[in-house]
Amino acid sequence: MANLAAVQELNNGERHLVLKLDIEGDGSGEISEHLVDVGEWGGSEVALGWVRGQIEGFQLNLEWDGTTVAPLRMLEPGNYIDFNWESESRLINPKVAGYTGNVLMTSIGLQAGEKGSLTFGFYKKRI
Repeated sequence: MANLAAVQELNNGERHLVLKLDIEGDGSGEISEHLVDVGEWGGSEVALGWVRGQIEGFQLNLEWDGTTVAPLRMLEPGNYIDFNWESESRLINPKVAGYTGNVLMTSIGLQAGEKGSLTFGFYKKRI
């Protein structure tokens, strides 16, 4: 069995993208992949409005993709995660050099049996 990182689209509307991420570690190392690939829906970038859920035992690092990556948010294990930036104009891509509009995720310290389940609310910008 390999580490599991399953991303499910709960809503992919004109302006909103809601994703559910389930992670489960098997002890084979870290997960590092796209959380959001804007090319899949013909967009140019997203802004993060909110994230809810929980992760057990590991951290999840979110970054804006580009020639050099830019930090988006580090999610810590433990208590229920409930961040909402909608009233603060959301977390917007800083457009680093060579930015793609994609969002990357990387686990840190993922061990066998550790799990996470998170839901993300993104706002889409079309090309």
